[in-house]
Amino acid sequence: MSVCTRFRRDGVRCTNQTEYVDGWCRADECDGFLRAEQSGAPESVGVPHGTAKHIRMSRDLPVGDISVEDVHDVRVTVRATDSFRYHHGGDERAAEFQLRNMLEDFLLKSARRPSSGGYLRLSRNGFDVVLSPDRGTITGYSTIHRERTWEQVKSGVKSRFSGRSHGGPGVPRAEIGPPVLAEDFANTFDPASVHLTVRVRQAFARIHALTSDVDTTIRQSLAQWDPRTLVSIDEGLFEIQADNNFWLVSPDCRVLIGVRDHPFSR
Repeated sequence: MSVCTRFRRDGVRCTNQTEYVDGWCRADECDGFLRAEQSGAPESVGVPHGTAKHIRMSRDLPVGDISVEDVHDVRVTVRATDSFRYHHGGDERAAEFQLRNMLEDFLLKSARRPSSGGYLRLSRNGFDVVLSPDRGTITGYSTIHRERTWEQVKSGVKSRFSGRSHGGPGVPRAEIGPPVLAEDFANTFDPASVHLTVRVRQAFARIHALTSDVDTTIRQSLAQWDPRTLVSIDEGLFEIQADNNFWLVSPDCRVLIGVRDHPFSR
């Protein structure tokens, strides 16, 4: 038995006893956060991989020479543990242990995406684990969840970032919503409240040489979008044209993740 190493939702360190190797007691009052304050969590960037649709479409792809029984022998790179700690906090040992636990679950159920170099990306519910070509090493990790780990999401822990965001500086984005069908886009997409990522703000300001009122100008431009320009592209993303700019929108229509002055690559 040891003392729980996690933090409760209010940022108070848990003092329960635990037998779990990852240091989380999993008691009802302990949500298992690795950071005391949510302010340390990075902004969510990207699109959710590993949706139910992605899993259905790729479930017949082989994972190669690895099974659940091999997980305890899989190596974990520093790059993978550093990425895990960047997103969630905690120490290297805890990161390595949790990455192996994720791999075990993802080998049983996940979306599978091989690369031309032989690497394999396993994705589920917005979490990604990358395996080396020989399947003996976890080489990468990423997630769209701002601070919750796979174990927390699997256990039903709610995010400390909640509610629709208006995208102002310092305001967290909304939780990921269900993918939207193209025919429902016009009724779902809201230029006035869609979340603006830092990447979009910076790109738009660079394109138009702006130094102030960037958010206001973006929303004024978005309000002019032409429904006839709507295009569905890879991984459920949407592209729209508004005010001579091309905008990339997340599958749930809640986040603006890209802007260019020419179309995005199909």
